[in-house]
Amino acid sequence: MHSIKDVRKDDAQDRESNIADDLGAVAEKYKGKSESELMSALMRSVSDAKSNGSFSADQLDSFVGFVSPSLDDDSRTKLNALVDMIKNG
Repeated sequence: MHSIKDVRKDDAQDRESNIADDLGAVAEKYKGKSESELMSALMRSVSDAKSNGSFSADQLDSFVGFVSPSLDDDSRTKLNALVDMIKNG
């Protein structure tokens, strides 16, 4: 018999797996796009998510953690500034 803790752990692992799958799909979709195209797409996605109530700061942080290693310092700084604006705006 599973305990409540096991169910919660399984649910958390499923959510993390779904987020990773979603991020992989997003990365593939935007592969080869310019920085301005990526920033515009991110802002549209956040705006849509905020409008329909599905925005999650945790998912945004997961996205940043996923893409940051592949960015140069300048792009990473711009992304972090954009994320700060999204979270505080």
